[in-house]
Amino acid sequence: MNDAPLIRPARPDDAPLAAVVFRLSMNRFAEHLFGADGHAAEIALMKLFSRNAGRFGYERAFVIEHHKRALGMLIAFPGRDLTRLTLAPLRFLPLAFGWGMFGFIARALAFASVREAQADEYYLSNLAVLPAMHGRGYGPRLLNYADEQARACGLSKCSLLVSPRNKAALRLYKKHGYEIVSTHHHKNPLASYHRMVKQV
Repeated sequence: MNDAPLIRPARPDDAPLAAVVFRLSMNRFAEHLFGADGHAAEIALMKLFSRNAGRFGYERAFVIEHHKRALGMLIAFPGRDLTRLTLAPLRFLPLAFGWGMFGFIARALAFASVREAQADEYYLSNLAVLPAMHGRGYGPRLLNYADEQARACGLSKCSLLVSPRNKAALRLYKKHGYEIVSTHHHKNPLASYHRMVKQV
């Protein structure tokens, strides 16, 4: 019997896990972008995920699970799709955020000039393992899976953004072969990031 964890495509009913993963992977920047009310933000993210709203949707997500228990998630896609997937959630914002969508849009527009990924990269938009499951190799498994997906898409590079403050994630990505190619400092320290790229 194979006791290894498996990675599967996400489903709409994985929305509660996705909301947690978005917030974990974005660290404190999530509070800035989605608002300080964590419960309201998670509800909004679940609505976006279950309705397959572009970069927040389940069709770009993969769940790692063991004995049918979800442990973490990867949200990733080819960089060439980034603009389309970023614009796609706009029509879902009233449903997800209500009147709060105006604050979300204003905060998001401040980062409109950020180029997260190049067209020839497989972009790891969000990746997180539940805190209780850290240190068991699930993060590296998701990173290996991203390598496979990149090759399946005909791409030879993976990329991601990471906060300079997230030392644990930086160590993991460097160990997995990612290199810092640029660092962007923002007036809001929570929005500063390293852009990292790996050849696959």
